[in-house]
Order: sequence, then structure tokens, then C-alpha cells
Amino acid sequence: MSVTAQKQSRSARTNIILAVTALVLLTVLYIPVISALVRQWLDDSNYRHGLLIPLVSALLLWRRRDSLREADAGGLELWGMLLILAASGLLITGTAASELFATRISLPLMILGAVLFIRGWDFTKVAGPPLLFLLLMVPLPYIIYFKITFPMQIMSARLSTGVLTFMRVSVIRKGNILMLPGYTLEVIAACSGLRSLMTMFTLSVVFAFFSDMSKGRKFVLVLLSVPAAIAANTVRLVVTALGAHFAGPSFADGPLHEASGIIVFAAGFLMLLFCAGILRWTQFRRKKS
Repeated sequence: MSVTAQKQSRSARTNIILAVTALVLLTVLYIPVISALVRQWLDDSNYRHGLLIPLVSALLLWRRRDSLREADAGGLELWGMLLILAASGLLITGTAASELFATRISLPLMILGAVLFIRGWDFTKVAGPPLLFLLLMVPLPYIIYFKITFPMQIMSARLSTGVLTFMRVSVIRKGNILMLPGYTLEVIAACSGLRSLMTMFTLSVVFAFFSDMSKGRKFVLVLLSVPAAIAANTVRLVVTALGAHFAGPSFADGPLHEASGIIVFAAGFLMLLFCAGILRWTQFRRKKS
């Protein structure tokens, strides 16, 4: 065996040992964090999409497996060690202060740091985007969540009122409450649109990953997820108000209320598909010209 082959074999063994060690340490350190995170995904409907994010991340890595094999394996990168230390600091301080967000956000940062330290820059450039996608599985801190929720409630109520007024439906808005003849619709926190915003944003990132559009158009698609989510939530509120107005309050609070989540997701999904189609069409037209 040549000297070069011996060095490559020794380097491969070192990488395997480092990877196994990192995996064992990550498992031991993050079992409490992961178990609490999974429980919140299961219990909190606002973040149920978090269950799919690790699976999508793994699928994205699998799609890039050929590029990962071809990437130069450097390893022992200083920036990787610094990222590991930063993630460790977040884990320690978050655990000491009972700050869930800090401990949870440290997990994808720790994984990224370990990959950078073990495999080097070239490998991390390919694996980095799917690993950073894991950041979207971390629920927002409650202080930020409730800070955003009420303004979104007011905005959703205003937009819904505008649409209903345009449709010649009698409605009066007081804050986040819409008053129709014989029915009062309150835009509560769950109807603020924040849930649909987080879901649509995550979905748009997935679309961008699997799309063959240019980077600029992918970025525009992700940005368009915000108005798409707001519009989808407005559709839900308007449909509920119309259901109460024409079919009666019992229908709006019964079957229509049960189907409201499906309405929001379907409307947002169709809007994202439409936006993606327009962006792809403009790219095709530009290439053709």
C-alpha cells in the first residue's frame, strides 16, 4: 500500500471515530432536549409541522449524497470547534436558566459545528443548507410568540372586515372582534394567522430546496410565503363569517370550524404553487429569450 493510500485510510478511520464519538455525545447530551421538543410537537398544533422537518432534512441530505461523497474531507476546522463551543454555551446556559429556546437552538448548531469540525468546509457547504433547515423545527420563545400574535389578530380582523365589506356583508369591527347580524366572530390567538405563517414559511423553504429555480427566485418564493399565509388566514375568517351569515351560527361553529384548518392549508398551499409556477415561468421565459 502506498504512503498516500495509507494516509487516506488513516484519515478515513479518524473521521469515522470522530463521527461515532460525536453521535454518542450528541445523543447523551440532547436526549432531554429532544424528548421535550417532540412532546411539544405532539401537543401544540402550532408546531406539529416540526415532526416532519428532521425527515425532510434527512431526505435533502440523501438527495445530495453524490455531492457529499465527492466533497473534499478536510476536518479539524477551527470554525467548527468555535461553533461547537458556542452551541455548548447555549446548552449550558439554557439548561441553567430553564430557557428552552436556547437549549433547542443549540442542537442544529452543534450538529453543524460537528460536521464542520470533522469533515471540513467543502463537505459542510453541501450539507449545511439541509442541516440549517433544522432551525425551523424549534418553536419560537413564548415571549416572541405572544408579542407577534395580537398585532396579527388585529391585522387579520381588518383584512377580513375589508373583504366582507367589499362583498356587501354588513360587519362592524371592534378590535379583534367582527360583529355580523346575529353572529359575533372573535379572532382569537389561534386564528391570528401565525400558525399558518410558520407552516407556509416552512413549506416554501421545502419548495425552494426541491425546485430548480435560480437562487434569487427561491428567495422571492420564501418571501411570498408571508402574504400567502396572511391571505390564506383571511380566507378562513371570511369563509367562517359567510357561513354564519348565510347558513347560521351553528354551521360556522360546527362543521365549518372543524374544517377551518384544512381551508387555511389548502388556500396557502395553492397560493404557493401559483407563486412558484409564476416564478418558474418567468425563469423559463428569460432563458428562452
